[in-house]
Amino acid sequence: MQGTILVIDGVSTNRIMLKVQLAAAYYDVVQAGGVSEVLQAARQCSPDLVLTAMSLPDGSAADVKRELSRDEALADLPVIAVSDWEGAQARLAALAAGIDDVLQQPVDDVILQARIRSLLRARSATEELNLQRDASHGFILPHCDRSCAEELRSASVALVAQDPRTAMAWRGLLADRLPYDLRTHGISDIQGLMQAPVADAIIIELNEASAGPGLRLLADLRARAATRRSVVIAVPNPADPHIAAEALDRGAHDVLQTGFDVEELALRLNTQLQQKARKDLMRDSVRNGLRAANLDPMTGLYNRRYAKPFLDRVAHSASETGEKFAVMLADLDHFKRINDVYGHPAGDAVLIEAARRMQAVLRPADLLARVGGEEFMAVLPGATETEAAIAASALCDAISSAPFQVPGAAEPVKVTISIGAIMGGGEDSTAALVEKADQALYNAKDSGRNQVTLSPECTQAA
Repeated sequence: MQGTILVIDGVSTNRIMLKVQLAAAYYDVVQAGGVSEVLQAARQCSPDLVLTAMSLPDGSAADVKRELSRDEALADLPVIAVSDWEGAQARLAALAAGIDDVLQQPVDDVILQARIRSLLRARSATEELNLQRDASHGFILPHCDRSCAEELRSASVALVAQDPRTAMAWRGLLADRLPYDLRTHGISDIQGLMQAPVADAIIIELNEASAGPGLRLLADLRARAATRRSVVIAVPNPADPHIAAEALDRGAHDVLQTGFDVEELALRLNTQLQQKARKDLMRDSVRNGLRAANLDPMTGLYNRRYAKPFLDRVAHSASETGEKFAVMLADLDHFKRINDVYGHPAGDAVLIEAARRMQAVLRPADLLARVGGEEFMAVLPGATETEAAIAASALCDAISSAPFQVPGAAEPVKVTISIGAIMGGGEDSTAALVEKADQALYNAKDSGRNQVTLSPECTQAA
């Protein structure tokens, strides 16, 4: 089965007809007769989508949405309402209540199936973002009403039509209803649409003459890196359910299947931009979670979890290109004494400043990571023996050249560092390289500290 759909209707024959229609498309169908049955049925079958009659014996489609919202696990379920035609205002009220779409009885199977596919794709993408956020230890999302308000106020919207006068007319109708920056483009202006700053939402007219180019533009926008995060709403003008279905299957986030209507377009645009803002927050949360998992929170350097795969990648690249690289382990001398004499805040200040100084003398391509309490690792891709020796000495001098200002100390504190370095690019594994660098570090410590011990392949330096 492609998914589970909960069908809600007070008329059993309607439920049966929808079940037959959906089962032909290989969906698993569960039935309920009214609002009172919604939560129990949804909790039992965990549907992927809800298809409900607009009017039910004990309520409405909006009541179904409210019932689902009572359960956090069901609150984001997409909901499609089916109406016998209760007027444009009832349709708009349902959309404003959170219903994803309202379809007219008898339901056109082409638009129904396309709308279901579109909503299931969107739900799957959102669930994947949630899984990524959880896996990356992403932060709890703030409420979008508060966190996304500024982003929504500054949103930009591109209005695309074959005739520039149509786009300008739409702009005039929407300007009084929406706070967004409204731009107009021709149907062939793909270059203009991709130029920064890219619009947050793109509205594309699909009339008799522009349907083909408009659908190709829609697919192009959804595939381009510059515009793939933009919301795309298709407007068949005049209404055409088959063009609307094609637009959904080509990646449109939403369509106005009944043709251009300024109130409905404004409502759908607001809803889609709110959803985009929330997804943007989720993506930021994933990135922040991944960053936090790989960064040392005190110094801002990468941690051991990141350093090991980085070293593996550098070693693999060197094995293919024949380049060499350097691996260094560095340890602050007598660091425990700083903590014991001046306290841990002083020790933290020394670690932060030491990281800043060492990072400043390395190249942008080099890695500096904190891999222990006062221990650091540096990986220098493509470095020669001479470059490694110079860099190691620069790291040592960066720490010892000037004393550290630390809290709790009457005078600046002199700090030194010992470094062990080894050249990579031969047959040694990365584990063996780290072990040799560690041994070189111990040799530097045993030789009196505040110095660098290099492998035999490197020029000696102190």
